[in-house]
Amino acid sequence: MDKNTLVGFGLLMLLLVGYIVYNQNAEKQYLAKRKADSIAQAKLNPQPVPVKTIDSSLRSNVQTDSLKDTLQTIQAETFYVIENKDLQITFTNKGGSANKVLLKQFKTYDGKPLILFDGNKNFIDLGYKSTAGMMIHTKDEYFNGEIRADKRQIVLKGNNTNITYQLPETGCMLEMKVDAKNTDKSAPVSLQWNSQSIMTEKDVESQRMYTQVCYNLEKEGYDYYTIKEKEDKNFNEAVKWLSFKQHYFNTTLITDQKLITSAKISSDLSKEDTATRKLSDFSAYMTLLPQDNYGFKMYLGPNDYKILKSYQIELEEIIPLSYGIFGFVKYINKWIILPIFNMLSHAFSSYGVVILLLTFIIRLLMSPFTYKSYVSSAKMKALKPELDELRDKMGEDKQAFGMEQMKLYRQAGVNPLGGCLPALLQLPVFFALLSFFPHAIELRQEKFLWANDLSTYDSILNLPFTIPFYGDHISLFTILFVITSLLMALYSMNMTADQNNPMMKYLPFIMPVMFLGIFNKLPAALTFYYFVSNVITLGLQFVIQQWIIDPKKIHAQIQAKKNEPPKENKLMKKMMEMQKQNEERMKKGGKK
Repeated sequence: MDKNTLVGFGLLMLLLVGYIVYNQNAEKQYLAKRKADSIAQAKLNPQPVPVKTIDSSLRSNVQTDSLKDTLQTIQAETFYVIENKDLQITFTNKGGSANKVLLKQFKTYDGKPLILFDGNKNFIDLGYKSTAGMMIHTKDEYFNGEIRADKRQIVLKGNNTNITYQLPETGCMLEMKVDAKNTDKSAPVSLQWNSQSIMTEKDVESQRMYTQVCYNLEKEGYDYYTIKEKEDKNFNEAVKWLSFKQHYFNTTLITDQKLITSAKISSDLSKEDTATRKLSDFSAYMTLLPQDNYGFKMYLGPNDYKILKSYQIELEEIIPLSYGIFGFVKYINKWIILPIFNMLSHAFSSYGVVILLLTFIIRLLMSPFTYKSYVSSAKMKALKPELDELRDKMGEDKQAFGMEQMKLYRQAGVNPLGGCLPALLQLPVFFALLSFFPHAIELRQEKFLWANDLSTYDSILNLPFTIPFYGDHISLFTILFVITSLLMALYSMNMTADQNNPMMKYLPFIMPVMFLGIFNKLPAALTFYYFVSNVITLGLQFVIQQWIIDPKKIHAQIQAKKNEPPKENKLMKKMMEMQKQNEERMKKGGKK
């Protein structure tokens, strides 16, 4: 890489570093503020002492009709379980709703059963007005349950509402049908949905950072927001589906028809509870079209791109394959990275091997740009004697040196941006992989070499303290990546034509040191990829410089082109004109 390449790449990397550091600092400040606010709130509003539930033996003491109408008949709570290959769902007769969801094909980071949510008795509550004028809420009703269809279906019958839940033979899509008897069609119907996220991953900060509310609206389409603080959001149009997304799993409510006319979302990152391991709360209050029968679907499963895409309702959009201003890189992930990754995953059982081969394939696809970059650097290096001669001749007159330098480049057919542009063209792939690896559920809990989980950082040593900007652990893949980056910086410095600029001597070494702190908490899959990519780069540079590119031959070709009429280069011509105009302005200013 020449001077222009290093400067351009350095500025872009500084932009990336600034973006990541800003997000990390903002997250730390938010968590500190949340903790302080929680303590203050607890002091101002102490939790009330729970009131003991009325014993069922008191039922015989109820004598008057008014009390019978006022007090709900007290019944024992009963639980029912339906399941298939992938899901086990526990329902409660009180409220006729799911109480617990177990994902049978997954475990938590510490090997425990992965529970999507637990003990939420008001998971779903349908509220409506009957033709008799009574307000009915399913959360207040007791249902009689009947399990059918090989334990994959449950029918819950209440006094006012019947609810049927059905699981497929395989998969995580739960069907829900509600028969609301004698609904007043002139009154609004509400649907309250409450959920929570439980700690399932090793890196709690990442799980919090990737907890989001995603939605697909009838007019505005897909959008999302990250839960970083307690906030409400209102939708005043039809909602196709609404999703509470965690890092690798989600719970999504889908309507069969345009039932949801508006919605109000409330989400909150709760303080970490070591007992329940709850990380956040979610609540949605929705307004439905009044009718007697409702059909919903509830996805309760992994953020697997292939599975979500198979439903053909844009549910796969909840997996963030791009970020912010780099939104365009999602197409690189969809059309290049994902197909190659899936193909290799079917052929090889080790995801470490998959990443290794993926690195080679991507570097092969990028090889035309890489080769042009190396050739450009070699040509710039070959021009060093001429540039040194011009520098001695022009002395301190930098304007004149710049004019002659551009003239020399033009005569030799060298593009000073030839090394920079190929490097810039590779940056979209860099950002695509930066989005892909942290969200690839296929890598979750996959082991490779010393890494116990490729979806999170590989820690070879946990420190008893935290180092600012670095962390409390040592990632070996990150260290190997930084070492190879330093070797590349040394090699690039030796290939740079202009070594008199002090900035150029130190700039290549600044970025690897910054990477040490930035990449230390990134997934092992990502740091392993960048390490292998660096090794390939060093190998290619050595092979190309030793056996493919001959500096003496290039220098002879450049010398021969000096006597030929220079080729028309609009960019070079424009740069020379700009320098000439600048020189004339300087002369005029000096005369005045």
